[in-house]
Amino acid sequence: MDETGYSWPEAILTLAVMMLIFGTLLPVSFRMMTGLESKKHEMYAKETMYQGALLHRSYGLQSGYRKEDGVLFSWTVERTAICVSYMREQETRTVCSS
Repeated sequence: MDETGYSWPEAILTLAVMMLIFGTLLPVSFRMMTGLESKKHEMYAKETMYQGALLHRSYGLQSGYRKEDGVLFSWTVERTAICVSYMREQETRTVCSS
């Protein structure tokens, strides 16, 4: 057996293993990161809703806004509900209390 370096089959096997690892782990980690960011923005929207409810009850304010992580969350009181709107990935999302 020749011990001078890597053989061609070993190099192909190493390349195949690396492609398998990066081909499966990178998409999964990217999907997980975007999912966590979406949940974080939804959490900020619900915090804004809570703060808006406190401001409405204490001072009678009907609307307001808050900026968190570069995203503008705006809240409004609509009859018996408080709705929070924010931009996410070029799309306006709205979360309302029931």
